[in-house]
Order: sequence, then C-alpha cells, then structure tokens
Amino acid sequence: MIPEFLAIGHVTRDLIHDGFGWGGTVTYGALTAQKMGLSPAVITSMSVEHETPAALLNIPFHKVPAAETTTFRNTYQKGTRTQILRGISSPISPADVPIRWINSPLVLLGPVVGEVSYDLAAHFPNSTVIACMQGWLRRWDSAGRVTTLDWDGSQVLPLVDAAIVSAEDVEDEAIFDRWATLVPVLVVTNGSKGSRVHFAGQWHEVSPFYAEEFDQTGAGDVYAAAYLFQYQRSRDPLDAARFASCAAAMSVEAESYKGIPSLAEVEARLILGQD
Repeated sequence: MIPEFLAIGHVTRDLIHDGFGWGGTVTYGALTAQKMGLSPAVITSMSVEHETPAALLNIPFHKVPAAETTTFRNTYQKGTRTQILRGISSPISPADVPIRWINSPLVLLGPVVGEVSYDLAAHFPNSTVIACMQGWLRRWDSAGRVTTLDWDGSQVLPLVDAAIVSAEDVEDEAIFDRWATLVPVLVVTNGSKGSRVHFAGQWHEVSPFYAEEFDQTGAGDVYAAAYLFQYQRSRDPLDAARFASCAAAMSVEAESYKGIPSLAEVEARLILGQD
C-alpha cells in the first residue's frame, strides 16, 4: 500500500514530571493527516526497547534501528521553551525509504535533531514535499541544552515545494529574506501572532485564529501537516496558510493529540472566522 501522506523524522520521548509523552513532528504530522482523512505512514528511528506509541498503532511505521530513542526534556516559562536533549536515534537517509513509499503524493520532512538527510529533499520526484526546518536549526552542548544554529538551507530549500519555520527558531530574522529566495513558498509561523507567507516575490500576512490555549505542544507540527494537506488540494499558499492556522489554533485547546481537529471541524471553524 502506498501511503497518501509520508512523514519522515524522529519520534521523540518528551520527558515530563510524571513520566513521558510521545512527540516529534512525525507524530503530530501523521495524526493530523489521519484526521484530514488521509492514510499516513512514518519513517523514523527509535530504540528497539520502545514500542510504537499507542496513538500511532494503526499507522504503518518503518523503523531504522537505534540504540536510543531521541529524548527531550521540555520546560515552558512565559511561552518560551527550554529543551534539554537526553538521547539521539539514528540518522535517516534515502536508503531507509521503502521503495513503494517513494510515490507517496505528500511528503513531510520533519527533522528534530538534524537526522533527516538533505538527500531526501530530492528523493520524491512525483510528490509534493514540504520541509519543517526546525531540526536543521538546532545544536546542543555537552549538557544537552538546545540552542539555535545558523543554517544555509541551500541543500534543501531549492528542492522542496515549500518550507515552514517558526520565528522562535532563529536569532536573526533577516535570514528569512535569504531563505525566501531559495524556495517557492516560505512560511514563517509566530504562534498566536499569526504567520507570514512568501511566494512570487512578496510577503503576505496571515492573521491568527483565536484559541483558548490549554497545551501548545505540537501546534507547529499540526500547522505543517495541515498546510501540506490543503496546499495539495488548492495549490494556493495563502489558502493553505489560513487552513493550517485554523487547525493549529484548534489543536492547542486540548491536551497533546486530543486537540487535533478533523477536516470537518476545521472547515466548520473556517466558516465562523478568526474571532
């Protein structure tokens, strides 16, 4: 079976005070795709001692063996996240993609620690490919404390259909104009402040949707997956951004994956508008 939506990157163990939860762009991305009515699949790397997350048991997984599962401890203070990296799984390369999955129509590259090979950007010639840039913008010290990393982007951005980055993942926002010259569509998200989309030589502002925030975990990943879904449907960068903004806003109104909305729920909210 060829999946309709293929997410590539590390599933993560996110340590919390009373245990851990499963996270990562591919986790939230695959679940969002499923909520949109698509059949998703995941290519990841994780330790053999860890079972597939329960929420993803009915989603096909291709696992690259690893001694560890990528693990983070996240703390939030006044909306700012501090991350400590506790373990890293194996890198993912084109050789790890099952042959039939190369023809998946939608592909989300979702690195969290730079594990997705740049070569994967050009590995899906018949697909719409979107790159979440976050994992290529991180470095960490000997204690595992994660900080931002300068990234050229030239080995990935010209090869994908669109790229998505959060404003909180860069120190100098001047880099956005540079990246915008390399990729057909660049989306810069900024949480509750909305997003900006660059295409055809111009920046466009996209207003946020109101949300009663409960848990912001995974909102950016929901945005990316929803954007890819809608962009494939409409081929309109602004329409896709508005759709993704709505889905992401709805996702923060409940804990973890529970807030990810269905396609019908997003479409109903779009009718009501942003307030």
